[in-house]
Amino acid sequence: MIVEQAAKRLALPIPYLLKVATTASYRYKEYTIPKKSGGVRIIHHPAKELKLLQGWLLHGPLAALPVHDAATAYRVGIGIRQNAEKHVSSDYILRVDFQDFFPSLHDRDVASVLETNRRKMGDSITDVDLFFINRIVCRGSSLTIGAPTSPHLSNTIMFNFDTEWSERARALDVTYTRYADDLYFSTNHPNVLENLLQELRDYLRGQVSPTLRINERKTAFSSRKRRRLMAGLILTSDRKISIGRHRKRVIKGLVMKLMRQQLQAGDIGTLRGWVSYLASVEPSFVFALERKYGVDFSDSKTWQT
Repeated sequence: MIVEQAAKRLALPIPYLLKVATTASYRYKEYTIPKKSGGVRIIHHPAKELKLLQGWLLHGPLAALPVHDAATAYRVGIGIRQNAEKHVSSDYILRVDFQDFFPSLHDRDVASVLETNRRKMGDSITDVDLFFINRIVCRGSSLTIGAPTSPHLSNTIMFNFDTEWSERARALDVTYTRYADDLYFSTNHPNVLENLLQELRDYLRGQVSPTLRINERKTAFSSRKRRRLMAGLILTSDRKISIGRHRKRVIKGLVMKLMRQQLQAGDIGTLRGWVSYLASVEPSFVFALERKYGVDFSDSKTWQT
């Protein structure tokens, strides 16, 4: 039993674990963070004991749940660059955004995934275990932003969806990926993606689980003739991936101040964050900065004030 395994591994009594499960929805602290697009995003941060259990489940039984190759978010070694690389050679791109993604993934969706993959999590999984997991990972009746289990579970819940739309896209010579709540379709054939979008709308209207809605305001078509954005990256007209000229100018300015020892402590942290980000999405720009300014970002002395 998973409950018994958790009790043994975490040195906590089973009655206590079951109590945490039944009261899990009340063990969150709510706060907000600003969105880049305006407004705020509500975060529910689990209490220490609940987060401990979620972390154990995430790296234990839940790790066995399937994730489709088309899912490029929340996976070790795969991220926005790998997502962009799949589309950089295409002339036409469609981006579709899901509205209220995590809250749209309900406890019944979690229960369905757990039941379908019961054997993958272990031969001795009981109904009590399934109830326990569902209560630990959901707040109220859905996943929530802030729980460490929500990203991975969202990928597993979307496994059938990703499988379906990968196959549909492939039949049309279209590339499909999903980065969290953003779907990307790309092709070199004109007048294909418009019909595919309508097909997606019709498909979602008939879906019972999960019940997802398109955010039409964020749905967008783009081509090589125009600026193409993908999860914060820019696909250039010469089929390369970039963070964009504006960001590069800002970063160059910070590097120049660093070399002149004019950078404030807070800005040093900002620059280090940018360098770390660039190393994964556009490493050639990091090398170019090091050559131009004679700096070694891997040397801890570089960051000393």
